[in-house]
Amino acid sequence: MKKIIMACGDGSFNLGDEAVIASFLRNIRLLDKDIEVIVFSCNPEKTKEMHGIKSIKLDMSGFSLLRNLPKMIKKFKKMDLLVWGGGNLVTDAPSQLYTPFHLFKIFLAKIMKKKVAVYAVGVGQVKSRFTKFIVRKVLSKADLITLRDEESKKILEKLGIKNKMYSFVDPAFDLKPAEKNKATKIIKSYGINEKKPMVAFVPRRVFHRKQGSIIPVKYRIKLGLIDDKNKAKFEKLKKTLAMAADYMVETIDANIVFIPMQMLEEQQQQDEKISKEIISMMDHNEKAFVINSYNHKVQELKAVYGLMNLIVGIRFHAIVLGAGMGIPVLSLHYSEKGERLTKKLNLQDYSVPVDDVQYKILKEKIDKIVSDKEKVAKSINKKSEELKKKAKSNVNLIYDMIK
Repeated sequence: MKKIIMACGDGSFNLGDEAVIASFLRNIRLLDKDIEVIVFSCNPEKTKEMHGIKSIKLDMSGFSLLRNLPKMIKKFKKMDLLVWGGGNLVTDAPSQLYTPFHLFKIFLAKIMKKKVAVYAVGVGQVKSRFTKFIVRKVLSKADLITLRDEESKKILEKLGIKNKMYSFVDPAFDLKPAEKNKATKIIKSYGINEKKPMVAFVPRRVFHRKQGSIIPVKYRIKLGLIDDKNKAKFEKLKKTLAMAADYMVETIDANIVFIPMQMLEEQQQQDEKISKEIISMMDHNEKAFVINSYNHKVQELKAVYGLMNLIVGIRFHAIVLGAGMGIPVLSLHYSEKGERLTKKLNLQDYSVPVDDVQYKILKEKIDKIVSDKEKVAKSINKKSEELKKKAKSNVNLIYDMIK
């Protein structure tokens, strides 16, 4: 039996990462049901419950990496291939330690003379000389590199990566959702009337990163190292989103459904907490609900997205999952990866950078996408079908390496 170890994201149940894992598992098993896949996870029991697979215990810290290194080496000895990705794993925006932490797995695999596939990775800003050097040295050793957009490929080429690279799309586009009746049952369990219009809001913490900082984001937040100006910007953004949610209630009698994409407190993202803070700022908070994403499989949540009339999302994979279900999405992108995705989906007219979000602008965007909803849905459906086919190409190349 062939053995694959998959290093996807930080193993902390970011739903985008879980969608990439779930999509990979399904598609690789369609090609060969006897392939064993193991992933890294901060909670192996939860991973087994969600995906039905084993995992290597690893938290997002250098201490955890050192503590679990003997187990990693033991597992790596038995593997046929390391699949590294997807997600935005090449960037020093969170900190200068972020990408080197993830790249260590490739470094270890190549020392042990194992095959490595870089899988559907996104590449963000890389400004520090240290990160550029590490990325160039380590990724040049990979046996296969697939990327989720053409811009990522161009950045790696500028960094000096001479490997042949393939530009496809994010694998989560091809995630198979749960049945519609399952999604309806979930919605009803939260007391939401599914017969009324539903608008999903998918927020996240923003304005907390400091390019080039050596201190990881979660510690910057935990230690209160976010400056007052950026704290005030975030508070203003939450209030603006609350006003937009109220506007949807008042104009189309919508239920507002918050879908947290990352909930673990130790990662300091706390989408659930942020969602509740936005609800507390709403005038019509009785019409707002928060899905406990941790209690549902990502396939079920994709199906929940499919019940929405509109998605207003800051999270990258909220846009991917929503568009994959053919739902109109209004993207409030906070980084280049979101901007690239918006262009890929031809949604530039229905998006705004999170830095530019003001109530008047957001209201205009909402009015426009509601007015154009049939045209937008038709366009997204057509585009998403095309992207789903491209997403499969990532797995086909992986399978060619081990068959």
